[in-house]
Order: sequence, then C-alpha cells, then structure tokens
Amino acid sequence: MRCGREGYIMTLTLGVLLALTLLFMALLELPGSVRRRAVRVAREVQEVYDAESSLLLHLEGFPHSAIPGLPPVSESALGPYGRLCASPDSTLEVCVTTVSKLERLDYREWATGMEAYRSSLRETLLRNPALRGYSGNRRFSDAPVSAYLQVRDGDLRLALAGRVPSLNAVVSGDVVVEGETAYDTLRIYAAGNVTVKGRVRIAFLEIAAGERAEISGAVHFRGIVSARREVALRGSAVADYPSMAVALGQNGTEVNVATGVRFSGLRAALPGNILADDSVMPSFLDGRKVVFERRVAR
Repeated sequence: MRCGREGYIMTLTLGVLLALTLLFMALLELPGSVRRRAVRVAREVQEVYDAESSLLLHLEGFPHSAIPGLPPVSESALGPYGRLCASPDSTLEVCVTTVSKLERLDYREWATGMEAYRSSLRETLLRNPALRGYSGNRRFSDAPVSAYLQVRDGDLRLALAGRVPSLNAVVSGDVVVEGETAYDTLRIYAAGNVTVKGRVRIAFLEIAAGERAEISGAVHFRGIVSARREVALRGSAVADYPSMAVALGQNGTEVNVATGVRFSGLRAALPGNILADDSVMPSFLDGRKVVFERRVAR
C-alpha cells in the first residue's frame, strides 16, 4: 500500500513539473511587457510549486534530491506540532505545520515523549534572555515589562485586556488566566494548577500544569494542555483542531470534557484509553505526519 502511494506522489510531482515547463514555453510566445509580467508570475508560481513539491516528497519519505533543483527541507518543533519549511530562494519560504497520525503506543512511549516535551518547554522559557524574575504572589492587569516571567514561591494571576502578542511564564505555584484577552501565544509551565477562564482567545497555547489544568467559560484556543492528574474543559470552551488534552500520571488520570465544549483533536488520560474518535497525537511522538496548516512568506 505504501509503495503505491509513494509511486503516485512521484508521478504527480513529475506531471505537474512537466505542465509548468510547457506553460513557460507558451509564455515565451507572448509579446513585450505582457510576456515579461507573465514570465515573472509563472516563475513565482514555479518557486512555490518547487517548495511544495520538496515538502510533499519529504512527507512521503523521499529526499528533495530525488528531483534535481528542488530546495532542501528544514524541520523544527513548535510545541506539540512540527514545522517543515522549504525556501527556493532568500525571498520566499513555504512552510507547513504538522501533527502525527494517532498510532497505538504503549504507556512508556507516551510517558517518555510527554516528559521530554514538558521539560523542554520549561527549559526553553527559563533560557530566554528576556526572562524576568519575581518572588511571591503576582497579579498583572497590564502587560508586564517582559513577555517572559518566572514567579518563585508564589502564584500568578493574569487579567490583561486587549491583544497580547506573547506571554510565557514559569511559576512555582498556581496560575489563573482570566479577562477578555486575545493572546497570539500563551505558554505556561507551572508546578501548581492552571486555570484559564473568561473570554480569553489564544491562537497558540501550551500549558504544562502540575496536578490539574482547567479551561472554562468562553475560552477559545488551539494547542496543548497537559497535567499529571486531570485536564477539565468546562462551559462553552472551544478547542480548535488539532488541540490536545493529555493527563498523564501513574493512576487515576482524567480528561473531562463537558457537554457544551467543542473539542477537536486528542483527549488522552494515560495510563488508560484514548477516545475512539480521536485521530492525532503530538508531532514529537513518531508517526505519519499530517499537515493541517500551510503558509507562504515573501
């Protein structure tokens, strides 16, 4: 089955390359400025296609060198997601964001992957040169001076207003995020519990909580929420695809999703069962990659 799919991908790629070559030949017959503009547009289309072809081959297990002239592919991690990028030249970059297709893994594989992810999140936040430290309980109603916070020996409460491009926190106690705030990125590593409530919107969310994490109210997000005992989603919360709620401990773990919640992604309480209608898992767990987002930047 896999050989057949790979053969199809290679045939499709070569076929479109041939079509674009014929298009270039036809454009050479156009006169003057129309031809120059058409050739430039066709060249831009070719560059995007070359990048996408390289990404497609990479996803199917082929090296970009399988077809001469295709750009190399770079890989990076974006929390629970993977990021693949190809750049035909210095002015263009085509990237896709991926998750892994859900596969049957044993508890040890899940535990190893999740612990590595949580440790990596903590270390990434603590190593940031913009990190600013605080002691004792802290409450912010205005955006803090730095987007990177460390709160020692206390809890953190965030009740910001408006749009916040990025906020990242490592906290020794509990964390509460509330209000009417639009976060582009919100990343929290907490030894205690984490609660997000109110009318908060988060384009990219990472939470690594201690015993418990709760999302409630009218919170809208995409990302991953993990805890060692329970992840709860209440109220009218919305988790866009592909979000992940993972409770991973030794026993008694729970992922509770209330009736009014819209959740699309992975709900895993481990050790135990994963819901039958879930289909994805974090990209850092090896599996076949599934693309859910594409971006072209110039």
